[in-house]
Amino acid sequence: MRKISTYQDVVNFHGHSCPGLAIGYRVALIALRELRTTRAEDEELVAIVENNACGVDAIQKVCGCTFGKGNLIFRDYGKDVYTFFNRRTGKGIRIYAEAFYKDDEKDKRFVTLSKKTKLTEDEKREIRE
Repeated sequence: MRKISTYQDVVNFHGHSCPGLAIGYRVALIALRELRTTRAEDEELVAIVENNACGVDAIQKVCGCTFGKGNLIFRDYGKDVYTFFNRRTGKGIRIYAEAFYKDDEKDKRFVTLSKKTKLTEDEKREIRE
């Protein structure tokens, strides 16, 4: 069985930690779990991504889907929507990552932090909590 990439592996691949990367990491893990598969060795796992944001790097690293192998397909719809399917099993999953914000101070703070490009260590810890 192949080792699943850690979040730190994904950060190293992408270059920095950010909310979009965290979302992509969670989406990738959910896809692998629900499809009962591991990182693509070749082209058996396909990801169709509907945005070109940071989270797509997490999907590349965790799932092994790349433009070069032809198993990462980009559709420029600007949505946090990700479709995965396994060519061997014929199984697929579509994941829509939607943020639900309540009108409280903690959620307002999260929205503020999510718009920053550089976070302090304390801010990173705050987001993880």
